[in-house]
Amino acid sequence: MSQLDGLTYDEKLELKRALAERMAQAGLELPAVSSPGALASRCDLGVTVERPHTRAIDNVLTPLLSKPNARVMIFSPPQIGKSARGARWFPFWWLTMRPRDRIILASFAASLAQTHGGVVRDYVSMYGGDYGLRLSPKQSTKAAWELTTGGGLRSVGVRGGLSGHPMDLGIIDDPFAGRAEADSPTMREAAWNWYSGVWSARRSPTAREVIIMTRWHQDDLAGRLLDRDGRVEEGGEWVVLHMPAIALAEDRARGIYGDPLAREVGEPLSHPKIEPGDTDGLIRHWSGQRARSTDRDWNSMYLGVPFSAEGALLSETDIRAATAPPPGSFSRTAVGVDPSGGGRDSAGVVVAGPSGGHVWFMEDRTAHMTSIEWPRAACLAAYEHDADRVVIETNYGGDQATTLVTQAWDRLAAEKLVSGACPYVDGVSSRKSKQLRAEPIAQAIKTGRVKFVQGASLKQLTTEWQMWEPGSTWSPGALDAGVHVAMALLPQVRSGTMANPARKSRDGMPRRSGLAARRIS
Repeated sequence: MSQLDGLTYDEKLELKRALAERMAQAGLELPAVSSPGALASRCDLGVTVERPHTRAIDNVLTPLLSKPNARVMIFSPPQIGKSARGARWFPFWWLTMRPRDRIILASFAASLAQTHGGVVRDYVSMYGGDYGLRLSPKQSTKAAWELTTGGGLRSVGVRGGLSGHPMDLGIIDDPFAGRAEADSPTMREAAWNWYSGVWSARRSPTAREVIIMTRWHQDDLAGRLLDRDGRVEEGGEWVVLHMPAIALAEDRARGIYGDPLAREVGEPLSHPKIEPGDTDGLIRHWSGQRARSTDRDWNSMYLGVPFSAEGALLSETDIRAATAPPPGSFSRTAVGVDPSGGGRDSAGVVVAGPSGGHVWFMEDRTAHMTSIEWPRAACLAAYEHDADRVVIETNYGGDQATTLVTQAWDRLAAEKLVSGACPYVDGVSSRKSKQLRAEPIAQAIKTGRVKFVQGASLKQLTTEWQMWEPGSTWSPGALDAGVHVAMALLPQVRSGTMANPARKSRDGMPRRSGLAARRIS
């Protein structure tokens, strides 16, 4: 525990002043206040902690100082300090640099915006003297206060009035109270109209903007602004700092432009209450948050990749209704594979099997994988589940995809990780659109012909069923792999079967009749 824990702000301020006096006597100077984080560390002794994600926030906010009309969006999980840094320390730091600027700070509720504004006012009162800042006695409430230099801050709720209040810096910290608001077309339209007709009308000729928010909906305020104005990577206006709880593979069709912290795919985000380097602690924390969240909430709040579910093939209710304890046994199993390709480097690997008149999704091993890794993952899944076939899409690479699987099996056999003959590799070419392929399986799930094994590792598969909408430009690997394997196992979907008497089990004996079948289309 730090020796500063338990000290009041006044005691910390006195300690800071004493430190500054001793440094001055020694001919030393305090470090330059180069960022909101540096200012927080200097003023808020022993309280503010720095992590990679807070430094990333500083790195997108500080350049605004020298860039008129610059615009920034910040998306990250809750409770990691983004509002403390972006809606409290940042405006105070800004006023130390530009004391004549007028700041407007908005949130979904005026009370929250006023809380932020009141904290910034307290910072000015406690620490502003070191930077020549003094509160004006003319106006000094939480909702609106001024400096003797002419600058100041006004706090307002989204959809609140701003007549007569110019804006040199605008900060919107969460324009929606939660999912219920963001899901409401009326509330989304109200926020958009307020932004267009009230907020934007307050801008000075060089005004900067910062939006800090949870991406609850694809058509939320950030979504509309990005559709209209674009990201800087595409020649647009907005710098976007997107820091998901778990690093995601780049997928621009879904709004993922690589990881700003240079994390490997799957690496957890830092947290102010978890020590640097404690990767296990971070993984436990974020895994716990995922376990406690619905798929939509996890993707919105923690990954920053919202999906509306309004036009999706399946709803969360459909998924729950189709999830059941595993049956006693499966008459056979198969592995569906959607190789990485077509600009996507996430490969779908899904295991399924028929039992009791249903096809059951048993496991999902979809992941960011190279052309060397996904064939191995497919073969290991087939071996561990005793699958008799691997159903693989050959749209990208043709026969090369099936060859990669057989070669991977041979390599795994040489490494003594598998034994016996390679499962039959069934290459399928998807001639129909994704919608036409997926809709029959979605209907089979809704009518109970296809089910999900309760407790199995199927998070990515179920999420993609709820995320992907007809017409969407991104290609969901787990969903595609699941469709391929389900179509191969549902006799009503297939157009015919042909036995393969040459297939043998791993012990060299002929397999059960019907275990190896090839689809005839």
